[in-house]
Amino acid sequence: MSGVRAKSFGDLLDDLISSEEAERFDVGRAPSLQGDLLDQIERIQASNAPLFEPAARQAYHEPVLAPEVIEALDTLMPELSTDPRDIALELGIGGLRTIADLDRARRRFAFENHPDRLAPHLRARAAARMGIANGLIDTAKKTMAE
Repeated sequence: MSGVRAKSFGDLLDDLISSEEAERFDVGRAPSLQGDLLDQIERIQASNAPLFEPAARQAYHEPVLAPEVIEALDTLMPELSTDPRDIALELGIGGLRTIADLDRARRRFAFENHPDRLAPHLRARAAARMGIANGLIDTAKKTMAE
């Protein structure tokens, strides 16, 4: 099938959310948690029960990258600008006309720029970029709603 591209999970979700067929399904209220999660955590901690064995905790520590690995990663990564104008261009925010388009742009930006997907030394900058992108999108959504 030439010319047909596979849809990502996010695209399929967007199609489902925006489709009129979604209205056919009466799913009722969203499920909610009946317990207080923080209360449960406090009870576990109060009983001094370790949540993880020391070996498991140690296995999940952030790896320390050698300087040459950091340098190699930096050459592979594009410049992570925190200038709102650059981020607006990356988002393509000027050409987005609907709230669904803005939501789609947010998910795509997060997929490419989320701090958890980048090397440890880039995470602070990535978190700042995500905050700026979210602010730009939220402002654009408010403007559209007016």
